[in-house]
Amino acid sequence: MVTYQKKSFGESLGEAYRQIGPFLNLGTELAASVGGMLFLGYLLDKQFGTSPWLLLAGAAIGLTGGFYNFFKTVQKIGKNNKFAGRTK
Repeated sequence: MVTYQKKSFGESLGEAYRQIGPFLNLGTELAASVGGMLFLGYLLDKQFGTSPWLLLAGAAIGLTGGFYNFFKTVQKIGKNNKFAGRTK
């Protein structure tokens, strides 16, 4: 038989924030990766007159790097999560 200890609202809220905290940053990291590489591609296109090829290359590199980091972080969080694989 499994028994659960009732926590106060503040304790349970703090625990919830500790569990979801790493996920809150993922969207910002993905957007920054794509946005940064788009901006770099835009600047290089203006410098070399190759519009829009370096912009598109920057977008592809930003998406690839952003999603790689996204999935790597999610896997790391999943391994460390004590509730991973729990169905109820």
